[in-house]
Amino acid sequence: MMQLYGRLGIAIAALGILALLGKVFTAPLAFVFDLSEASLAQLILAALWFSLTLLLARVIRNEVIHGWIERRSGQQVPPLIGSLATGLIMFLGLCAIMSLVFERDITALVATGGASLMILGIALRDILLALFTGIVLNVEKPFRVGDMVQINDRQQGRIERITWRTTVLLTGNNETIYIPNLLLSNAIILNMAQPDKRSRRSLEVRIRYDTSVDSAERVLYAATLGAAGVVHVAPPTVFARKLEADCVLYEVAFTISNYADGKKAEHAVLKNILQCMRDADMTTQGQVKIANRALDTFHLVQQVRLFRGLPEDLCKRIAGLLVERHIPAGAPIVVAGERRNAMFIIGEGMAKRTGTDRAGASVVSQRFMATEAFGRKALFACQSHSATVVAETAVLAYEFERRALARLLAETPELLETFAMALAQLHYRETHPGRAEDDLPAAAIARLVHLHR
Repeated sequence: MMQLYGRLGIAIAALGILALLGKVFTAPLAFVFDLSEASLAQLILAALWFSLTLLLARVIRNEVIHGWIERRSGQQVPPLIGSLATGLIMFLGLCAIMSLVFERDITALVATGGASLMILGIALRDILLALFTGIVLNVEKPFRVGDMVQINDRQQGRIERITWRTTVLLTGNNETIYIPNLLLSNAIILNMAQPDKRSRRSLEVRIRYDTSVDSAERVLYAATLGAAGVVHVAPPTVFARKLEADCVLYEVAFTISNYADGKKAEHAVLKNILQCMRDADMTTQGQVKIANRALDTFHLVQQVRLFRGLPEDLCKRIAGLLVERHIPAGAPIVVAGERRNAMFIIGEGMAKRTGTDRAGASVVSQRFMATEAFGRKALFACQSHSATVVAETAVLAYEFERRALARLLAETPELLETFAMALAQLHYRETHPGRAEDDLPAAAIARLVHLHR
């Protein structure tokens, strides 16, 4: 690039010297080339103008369009734009040479060039408009890469990339949308990252008239403020908004530090509101009472594979014996080799069981989610836990202890046969995953029932 500028600079300097010295060089050169001095002077001046035009075109293309503008916007300008700018500058330079140096009438040339430019502009209309919009977006920066935006109340996602023709949007469903910049010129854009990432959220809760407004306000305020994992920028607010037929409509508003956590924050707040309303024995619209934790635990027991199909009264008794444990993320629930005679049922969150391979490296062997359980051998056979189980997220687990099992069997001895059958069927299904649920060989099941009994 610098070599090209150097050659053009030498040519311009030489032609400039020839034009300034005039007859000192033009007379001998005119004699050599058999030209008139006036014609040779015109040619030298025309060559000087052409060299200056070529230098200007190169500077505009390389230093301005593909240099300063690209550095300013952080995006690569399409080569077509540089070529069009070079062609326009060269055309204007040739028109100036023909008119000013050779004193020719360029009306026809300008008309032809104008018509050609008009045809070219019509052909490239969408590209040029998209380019102009892209320039505006990159200069004004109504949004930046990484911002969460909403366009025309329809598309919502994070800005992944901004080019001269399109803007790339990544939605919450991990879908990539390419939006032409031409559409963004007239779009209504909501940037949820400006002026900062704070987001104000609001929820509506309907509570019956038999709960005083003061009590409802205290419960809703405490539940919102105490929601796990929610970072509040300012204290929440609770207002009674409307009197309805059989309840009062309350609005709970809170501000979080990051808009991207909006759904998680709303979920956490609603979850804690329900828990606090349950603890306070409050009722919602239509005299619907908030279900208590015991009912949740009963349904959880019914979904555990070991207890699936057991009578309801037995599931209720088991649910009443479970001990609730809250384990923070990263904390161990049980450690390999620990003699803790209990089985654990995951109620909320996710845990992972890790073991060691022959080389002694730690590997993840299994993950546990809600309704899944581990520690059957520790509960029924008093064996130590064979692997460490760690909470990947905050986990709500229910512990079924050996003492509770012994008390249950002492009260109802016939449950020994029930548990032996359940363990036998579960063991066979785990060791024969391809067999159908209702295709269990009686002889094999009988041997397993005897073993577990």
